[in-house]
Amino acid sequence: MAPEEWVQPMLATLVAEVPSGPGWAFEPKWDGVRTLGRVAGGRVTLTSRNRLDLTGRFADVAAALPAAVGGVDCLVDGEVCAFDDEGRPSFSALQRGARPRRYEVFDVLEIDGERLLEAPYTERRGRLQALVTGNDGVAVSPATDDGAALLADARARGLEGVVAKRVRSPYAPGARNRDWLKIKARLEQEVVVCGYVEGRGRLAGRLGALVLGLWRAGELVWVGNCGTGFSDRERERLRRELDARRRDASPFRVEPRMPRVRRGDVRWVEPDLVCEVEFAEWTTEGHLRQPSYRGLRDDKPAGEARPEHPAEVEISRGRRTLRLTRLDKVFWPREGVTKGDLADYYREIAPVLLPHVRRRPLALRRFPDGVEGKSFYQQDVSRGAPSWLRTAEVRSAPGGSGRGRLLRHPVVDDDLSLLWLVQVGCIEVHPWLARADRPERPDLVLIDLDPPEGAAFAVVVRAARLVRDALGALGLESWPKTSGSKGMHVLVPVARRQGFPETRAFVVALAAALERAEPGLVTTEWSRSRRRGVLVDANQNGEGKTAASAYSVRPRPGAPVSTPLAWDELDEGLDPRDFTMAVVLERVRRRGDLLAPALERRQALAPAARALQALG
Repeated sequence: MAPEEWVQPMLATLVAEVPSGPGWAFEPKWDGVRTLGRVAGGRVTLTSRNRLDLTGRFADVAAALPAAVGGVDCLVDGEVCAFDDEGRPSFSALQRGARPRRYEVFDVLEIDGERLLEAPYTERRGRLQALVTGNDGVAVSPATDDGAALLADARARGLEGVVAKRVRSPYAPGARNRDWLKIKARLEQEVVVCGYVEGRGRLAGRLGALVLGLWRAGELVWVGNCGTGFSDRERERLRRELDARRRDASPFRVEPRMPRVRRGDVRWVEPDLVCEVEFAEWTTEGHLRQPSYRGLRDDKPAGEARPEHPAEVEISRGRRTLRLTRLDKVFWPREGVTKGDLADYYREIAPVLLPHVRRRPLALRRFPDGVEGKSFYQQDVSRGAPSWLRTAEVRSAPGGSGRGRLLRHPVVDDDLSLLWLVQVGCIEVHPWLARADRPERPDLVLIDLDPPEGAAFAVVVRAARLVRDALGALGLESWPKTSGSKGMHVLVPVARRQGFPETRAFVVALAAALERAEPGLVTTEWSRSRRRGVLVDANQNGEGKTAASAYSVRPRPGAPVSTPLAWDELDEGLDPRDFTMAVVLERVRRRGDLLAPALERRQALAPAARALQALG
């Protein structure tokens, strides 16, 4: 390691429980500012995890460090803490400039130029204890092999929690892996300050509440407002700080509706400040309940403020239990969207998604390594599925991959089974167009609109309107949704009186009629090289065929969602990439499920088919 080389601090993964078994050491989780301390030739530099120079800010610690390490050149890692009146570490006290402060050192990365990153934790720990003699400003953080007792003590004393470290683990700069785990004794979250609400009553003319956001699925989203935890002096300081960052437009793609807040009282700011809040729980809408302000975090970049959920959680519904694991795994590397983000979305969207897939067989397409890894299809879940998962036995087509065998398809009827899809690496939800009790009788006709290569989405919009008008002329009501890819789906709910050959024949005839009427806009040409219009694809109307459900996320750049629309939204400026997970959740909060009326419609297809045939 070169002299004074920057080392990015190793990070811990949030989990719900203290790990059991041998091979772990446990340390307190300090409520301070993560700090790397370097002593070189008697000169001290203190640096935050995002490379801010803290030497002047914590001058007392900087002055104490050389004596604490006996003047030896070294690089140590720890947290600078201040303490409240009861002797507990307190970030709020640190923010107020409370003294005394103490540097709780828990790792050593270099001694006299010797690199220690590859050494196991136990060796580094021994070297640290031999190096740091300690004084009033510097101490070695204690460690124990009884994590459960340490966590119980943290909860009893109102401390932050516990960090578990594998005793054989090296120090991995910048990594957040499972060698270091953190278990919180209370709920805290670092959030982006996106604006503030003007105070009223006794707070008139001052800051009333902070508008909070988090980066979720690659997008900044509103997670609530915080109006408690401030001293009068802090309200005034924050108001000055935020007024210097004012902006006219909301930093959120979708401006949130804030209960009991007048729109004219909101002042937007540049989303580059991070604060820490303590809160009661996450709501089902993904908001913070009862957040209380604890202080600004200038040591944390705003772009890293994401929901902190355990990497593993266990969810129970009665006697049924699902364990979600590896929720920190990145599924969309370019956007930074994790498996946990996907699970959060499906948990929130479940009330409107589930009615559209309930009692339908599903096909699985699994992405165990995310969208940039390999995927594979799975029709049969005879092995590996939980015993409580509902399934439907359906005989596959003789000429298909199932070769006429009885296959057990999953059926997703509730949020637990929906989250099981996420656990096994499914990004999409792919239901049949028929229900499990009569799989040969579809109750949906799907008209799949696939644009030619390089065409603007406006062409798909024009084709969709043409389809709507033609169906209306035949006496059929239809509902549009984005496919989540390049095209659109037009859905026609029908009574279960025909089989798939009849529904497919209807779409084939409709496509031919539209091609004759608008040959430049609509085509039945399958060859992409010869295609000059939008393909009206009938092939999804077949037994065993599936399509992305309404509200299904798609494994494409930006993590778009197949989104139900109102027909009057189909203008030529429509861009399907705008319908991200965050946008769709906010749409549903505002407008409900636009596809819900289709669930109650059972239209007769035969008269429309006869009318279409008569035109032919």
